[in-house]
Amino acid sequence: MRGRLLSWMCVVAGGTIAAAILLPTPAYSHKPITTNIIFKNEIAQIFQRKCFQCHTENNLGVSFLTYTDARPWARAIREEILERRMPPWTAVRGYGHFANDISLSAREMEIILSWADGGAPSGVLKAEESTPPVYVPPAPSWDRGTPDIVLPIGEGQVIEAGAPFDVKRFVVATGLTAPKRIRSIALKQGDRRVVRHAAFYEEGSGRWLGGWTAWQTAVTLPDGLGYRLAAGTKLIVEIGYSGIEERVTDRSEIGLYVDAGTGASVDGMTLAAPATTLAPNASASRVRSETALSAPSTIVALWPNPSDTARSIEVTATTPEGVRTPLLWIKDYRPQWRSAYFLASPMALPRGTRLAMTTYFDNASDQSTTSRAEVRLLVNNSPAGLKPGPTSSRPNREVIR
Repeated sequence: MRGRLLSWMCVVAGGTIAAAILLPTPAYSHKPITTNIIFKNEIAQIFQRKCFQCHTENNLGVSFLTYTDARPWARAIREEILERRMPPWTAVRGYGHFANDISLSAREMEIILSWADGGAPSGVLKAEESTPPVYVPPAPSWDRGTPDIVLPIGEGQVIEAGAPFDVKRFVVATGLTAPKRIRSIALKQGDRRVVRHAAFYEEGSGRWLGGWTAWQTAVTLPDGLGYRLAAGTKLIVEIGYSGIEERVTDRSEIGLYVDAGTGASVDGMTLAAPATTLAPNASASRVRSETALSAPSTIVALWPNPSDTARSIEVTATTPEGVRTPLLWIKDYRPQWRSAYFLASPMALPRGTRLAMTTYFDNASDQSTTSRAEVRLLVNNSPAGLKPGPTSSRPNREVIR
């Protein structure tokens, strides 16, 4: 009897297990929805502010413009945000405060991650998932209206299919017959799929005038400041290109906005260290230089432009009283995403202030290489031209004893 009971129990248990195995399990076309954050509202608004500058049709990155475009990339978007690779803003938060900061706030990161982890819902009917929920200009344009002077950059730069990242240098004649005061400089890409960044310089003096990125398409100085360009001035334009799957010809243009008024002018300044030879496979090679201000100056913007082997760049200002203020720290330098950094509030510094630049380099090659550390600055040396807040109002200060 006991043996029969055990046999019956085994048969019942086996049938139960088989039934559990054979029963159909729920099948989902997408991950189950566990969030009330939807693409139509919160996500599209953040993307409009921080992503659509690059991620639209025929642009630098894959399009996120519609839900149909973005949904397959939800996991990749999550990973890029967690690794802080996108948006491509490499300045560490808290070390300087910048008007052109494109990085995601903690709240914006939380919203996007919740959307991606919660099933990435659309918030619209299936038929509407291919319709952009916000307006985005379909092609490159002059964001600040048509410039007073429009200059072609070269006769057309051919970028071969699959070409690696490279920086091309162009000389552009302004055609000025008299001195002009310029309040803003802009660039309009000929083919925005291949243009990653640009920098503008004055030929002869080498003065840096500003830069272009997809999220800062024009250099506009604070009120009361302008560039003084002499008659016959020529500009140097450096453009970083990356090839795509086809051969294209870029015909970008530079635009100058003339200021008929008067006021102070910005000057250029360079922080540079002597060239250093890196041994094969060297890492964390430290190069430091220091410059003392010979006159009171107000810093408006910074342009890090070291060798591509740079990994970290830090710029600090130490006043004669020993107050040290971080101006900029780039923890992971990415040469393909070079950017200018315009201070949200220009910083006034007294005569004798020491500007220090510390750069770390890695050499992954089996051959020795020469490294170069450089940061260009836009400064105003005319106290009457600009009235920023006092240095002591800046956060993140440290007194050196």
